[in-house]
Amino acid sequence: MDWLRRPALFPGRLASAVAGVDAPPSLPLLALARRAWAERQLDSRQALSWAAAVLEGLPTLDLPAADARLLGARMTLVRAEIHLQQLRLDEAEQGMKAARAQFEACSDDCGLADACWLEHILASDRGDTQGLRRALLDALACAERAAEPDRALFLRIVLARSDMFRDAEEARQAWAGRLPESIEGLSPMCAAALADYLGVREGLLSHFSLSATWLEQGFELALASGQLRRAMALASNLGYTFTASSDYARAIDWLQRGLELARRAGWPGSIGLCLAQTGEAMRRVGQVGAARELLQECLDTLSGHPDSRTILLALSYLGQVELDSGHAPQALTLFETLVRRALLVGSSDLRLDGELGRARCLLRLQRPAEARAAAQGAQDLARQLQQQALQVELLWLQAAIARAAAAPPAEVLDGLLEASQLAAVIEGYRPPPALLEETAEALAAAGRHQEAYASARQAARVRKDSLSDEAAKRAAALQLHQQIETLAAEREHLRRLAEAESARARALEDAQQVLSHLSRVGQEITAELVAERVFDSLERHVHAMLHVACMAIYLLDEAGTQLYCAFGVEEGQPFVDPPVPVDAPHSYCARCVRERCSFVLGVDEQPHADSQVPGTSQMLSVMFAPLMIGERVVGVMTVQSPRAAAYGQREELIFSSLCAYAAIALDNARAYQRLSELQRHVMAQEKLAALGAMVAGVAHELNTPIGNSLLVSSALLSDARDFEARVNREPLRRSDWQQHATRSREGLEVIERCMDTAAALVRSFKQVAVDRSAEQRRRYELLELCQQCHQSLGLMLRRAGVQLDIAVPAGLLLHGYPGALSQVLVILINNAVTHAFDGREQGLMRLEAQLNGPHQVQLSLRDDGAGMSPAVLKRVFEPFFTTKFGQGGSGLGLSICLNIVETLLGGRIRVSSEPGQGSCFTLELPLIAP
Repeated sequence: MDWLRRPALFPGRLASAVAGVDAPPSLPLLALARRAWAERQLDSRQALSWAAAVLEGLPTLDLPAADARLLGARMTLVRAEIHLQQLRLDEAEQGMKAARAQFEACSDDCGLADACWLEHILASDRGDTQGLRRALLDALACAERAAEPDRALFLRIVLARSDMFRDAEEARQAWAGRLPESIEGLSPMCAAALADYLGVREGLLSHFSLSATWLEQGFELALASGQLRRAMALASNLGYTFTASSDYARAIDWLQRGLELARRAGWPGSIGLCLAQTGEAMRRVGQVGAARELLQECLDTLSGHPDSRTILLALSYLGQVELDSGHAPQALTLFETLVRRALLVGSSDLRLDGELGRARCLLRLQRPAEARAAAQGAQDLARQLQQQALQVELLWLQAAIARAAAAPPAEVLDGLLEASQLAAVIEGYRPPPALLEETAEALAAAGRHQEAYASARQAARVRKDSLSDEAAKRAAALQLHQQIETLAAEREHLRRLAEAESARARALEDAQQVLSHLSRVGQEITAELVAERVFDSLERHVHAMLHVACMAIYLLDEAGTQLYCAFGVEEGQPFVDPPVPVDAPHSYCARCVRERCSFVLGVDEQPHADSQVPGTSQMLSVMFAPLMIGERVVGVMTVQSPRAAAYGQREELIFSSLCAYAAIALDNARAYQRLSELQRHVMAQEKLAALGAMVAGVAHELNTPIGNSLLVSSALLSDARDFEARVNREPLRRSDWQQHATRSREGLEVIERCMDTAAALVRSFKQVAVDRSAEQRRRYELLELCQQCHQSLGLMLRRAGVQLDIAVPAGLLLHGYPGALSQVLVILINNAVTHAFDGREQGLMRLEAQLNGPHQVQLSLRDDGAGMSPAVLKRVFEPFFTTKFGQGGSGLGLSICLNIVETLLGGRIRVSSEPGQGSCFTLELPLIAP
């Protein structure tokens, strides 16, 4: 929200996204607000619409109250500024007052500075010079309170420029040393304002060449920083500067440039001002018809704003045009309208122009009495405004009116003498030669020949000086033109150098971005260990970075005699290409393998028909590159495009990098596939070995119940035969039958108990030996699972003299894969017996479990065996690592445990051990397997 609290006075086009805003409901309206503020001078109508939408939706914004009020004030100021641009001055003033009150309520000095800045423009449009300076001073004070040095500097420059028009010499002395003399290091906003000020200063001091240089720089900076109003004013000042140096063609050119800017912006006030100033310039160079058209267009453009200062200027200029054309009645009407409207708006300087124009028109119309009254009123106003140059002109005019009214020659002479004497005492003022000559004639007619001679000589001297000055101005204009052309050439050279440097910087930045992107792509591709995923990743990135219609990857077979198409796709459709022999003479794929180099076709060499993938459309650009690991070739990749010259140096670099990544990834995938097959084979062997150990134990355990059952059943069968023989020989008593039944029942009970024991052993064996890949998820009790593992490994434990204690709470239920967990426990117990108690007569192991939070169980197998050294402990889960190398150990048991626990059961396994202190394997398992 920093843009809201410290917005730029004149931003250019900004992105519409609002950084740093977290509340999603606020984002759309805040984006509109930022765009409205950023483009208020570039797209006024759209900005006004956006500001209205923001103000309407302000109550719905999810913002702190202070920020919401500040946003409302900003949008109110946007509306006021746009109204000002459209010359809706009353609405603009109301908006500025409302915004200023809101900024004061928010204690936002930055916003107050902007509001006062707009008030100074409003005062300028209304011709209120005192209000203009007061508003600028208020804006500067607010900016200094807000600790905004850039804003404060900008406002000081604007104030200094305003002071130059009041009294150039006094302003130059007052601001000497208080402002920079160079635009280096300044923001574009301040640089444009400073160039404008320096140009105006040098122009008022008649240093037209230097003035034009500064003004042109200011014009370019104003355009670059979005200061359109300043750019228009600078174009106008350039027109004045070139007019003053008698370079009328360039003056009109700059005035027209300002007019074009104003027309594009669509601001009626700026359009009207540029039309008026251009019309006046055209009048001065004698283009009366063109001047009349421009001034009339100005009046039509601003017809809805009759009281604007620009309208009054246009009336004054157009009245002078009509007077120069000899149309005194039309000119009189215009000047009378000017006087009336100037009185309404309180514009004294333009009222004075109107009164002077009225007097001249009335004189032309031979209405001397009315002309005298008008001239006298204008004279009084000129004295009040201290306009001495106009007083001279009015005294001269009054003498002409007196002559036209047939007044005594003495009265006419007095008027001429008073005008000449006043002209002589005005510092820096050169009296018109015609006034001096007319005074000389009047003096001669009155018999004052010596004074007449002096006046005539002064007139000749002034005329000579004027001609000399005119010639000097023309020479200066030529010199200025040459200097400007030289500067323009230098700027063009510097612009081209800047463009070249910018292009070089863009190329370097693009290369850096490509390399950075390729690095990320390489990490992604080489991280894959499955060939199909490598192909998919390659295809995605190849299409993202190159223009590719067809892509294929060929891999060498095991014999290295031919290339087979492992992956191929054209226009999104997969294809399979026939195998390519490595010794094929016209195949670029085969040449890549044989010559170990890349081929780029389509620039200097067109692709041969054999170079393309059979069955594809015509490709005009083709690249082939070998997939190499060091000096070993694993395959070839090709990309093809129907575009001519689609692949240059940049594309070749990208393709070669992708091929390098592809070679590494595919070689890793092939090695991983072989390793996976070997690991599956060894895992199967390990499982069979564990299963064999369990089978031997189970077989031994089954021998006892089965042997007892056979003995009992044999005894029962013998007893049954004897009893049958007795029954056939002699009748038996009841007691004999009862004894036989009792013996049979007891024997059958023994057999039943033995068979139950055998069945339990078989169930335990099935539970432990089940294939986990085919097992279904189910709920099981952990204690029962641990007891089954103990029972199935009982023979091995007894033979090793190891006692296994189980401390698992009853009723602890898990949901997952019991067979997989059984395999882990069997491997851990078997490893402990084999390694921890190797060579010892007896040992103790303890299997215990406890809940570890609401969703996890911790299962530990602890032994008091030999323990492990730190070196062994680091590698205990490493595949193929074993301390029984050459003694039947595969080194995969604990690696298999790690794989089962982490991938299938969703848990983790860790081990702690010290030499001579035993070892402890801990399993942390979720109660519900993933």
